[in-house]
Amino acid sequence: MTPPQLLAHISRRWFHVRETYAVNVVREDADAALLVAVAVCVIRMAERERED
Repeated sequence: MTPPQLLAHISRRWFHVRETYAVNVVREDADAALLVAVAVCVIRMAERERED
């Protein structure tokens, strides 16, 4: 079994009045759109968990 590999760095910061997220894809063969979608889902799930 191969060890997991880093696909992207995801950061969150405030830019003016709005929250901004950055997804820096590390590997060229990674699906950038899929990584952005996963990041959005994980962030939304974490926000919902904090609301409960």
